[in-house]
Amino acid sequence: TDALPRPLRSFVASCAQALGCDDAFVALPLLAECASAVGNTRRIRLKSTWFEPAILWTAILGESGSMKSPANDAALEVVRDLQNAALREYEELMRQFETETVEYDKELAEWRKNKGGDRPEKPEEPTAKRYYCGDTTVEALATVLKENWRGVLLFRDELAGWLRSFNQYKQGKGADTAHWLEMHGGRPMVIDRKTGPTKIIHVARAAVSVTGGIQPGTLKRCLDREHFEDGLAARLLLAAPPRRVKQWTEAEVSDELRLALRVVIQSLYRLEPAKDAEDEPMPVTVDLTPEAKKSWIEFYNEHAAVHADLTGDLSAAWSKLEAYAARLALVIHLVRQANGEVGEQVDLQSMEAAI
Repeated sequence: TDALPRPLRSFVASCAQALGCDDAFVALPLLAECASAVGNTRRIRLKSTWFEPAILWTAILGESGSMKSPANDAALEVVRDLQNAALREYEELMRQFETETVEYDKELAEWRKNKGGDRPEKPEEPTAKRYYCGDTTVEALATVLKENWRGVLLFRDELAGWLRSFNQYKQGKGADTAHWLEMHGGRPMVIDRKTGPTKIIHVARAAVSVTGGIQPGTLKRCLDREHFEDGLAARLLLAAPPRRVKQWTEAEVSDELRLALRVVIQSLYRLEPAKDAEDEPMPVTVDLTPEAKKSWIEFYNEHAAVHADLTGDLSAAWSKLEAYAARLALVIHLVRQANGEVGEQVDLQSMEAAI
């Protein structure tokens, strides 16, 4: 917890005390929420050909009744409020669209009848701004990502539903896992469809952070051998804190802390991308200060020395933790930047906190 930037650090400690749970129950969904707020707008550069996006997959392991759900609710309050507001706006835009469509149909019929003048302009159907998704297929998620370049957060209170959803409509013969691995890397994703108005869905940068909770026994049943072999299991940042005996407390998270967290997360959502040569959005590249680069190199070499002696599943997980250090450094840096603490480059403090 001490490694977290403010106000995340204070919020996690205060919220965990109020709920009577381990800090990790609040910290992991909060980190995924911050990463999702950044999304495709930023990436960290480790060298000329190595970039890492702000994408985190976090999961809390805990038995039923261990406060996973209340901790998720508290940590994700901001993104839920933003989503609710966006959907209310979408409903209003849809009502306007339906009214405009009726008027358009009348004008179009009149234009065809008179066969003169300019053809009336068809109203454009609005799209919903999405901050997070819950129960969704890969095809549905690809459509959401196509309309929301920044990316989204996938939140499931019980992640078992997410893990079990892979290929559920394809008799186990689909490519859902492969698409999810692409979303973890913020890579291009192409979905071929047999039905629907669009036969091909192309997402240039598919960015999805994931968070939620799961019971240990359920996780063991959901993560089969295939998930270890294809690398999906290695991409999960897991925490299994010791269960605490619940005791009544009058402690609560102050309004000041909740507001400070809201201001930071909303600042992250206001980050804008750069533009490429074709005027398409692309992530702004964030570099390291010389001191941060030195710290990264030392970590990389020490991490690699341990990794060399590992095999199997642990080796796979270790290889992903290497990149996660960089991703965490990016998220921590951008939170600190939102607080006005740092400049454009990731500094030593952010890198050491991430490591």
